[in-house]
Amino acid sequence: MEKKQPLTVGKKEGIGAGIIAIGIVLLMLPSISQQIADLEFVASSAFGIMTGAVFMFGFFTLIAGAVITFTSLDDDEIEEE
Repeated sequence: MEKKQPLTVGKKEGIGAGIIAIGIVLLMLPSISQQIADLEFVASSAFGIMTGAVFMFGFFTLIAGAVITFTSLDDDEIEEE
């Protein structure tokens, strides 16, 4: 009889959750940018705020893509005791 491995969250699930989170934030970005621009002490437009946020998301996404490209995603890395 084979021992069943305990269910754990692997690298693929983590990547999927991260992509979903980025998608949710990007969908909310226009509204959040306008709310920030409407604050009294902010001297910028919603367009400028959203442009900066999109550039930062793009930069972080490029870095994450490079890391994922050069990282092994094998689930067989669990060591048997």
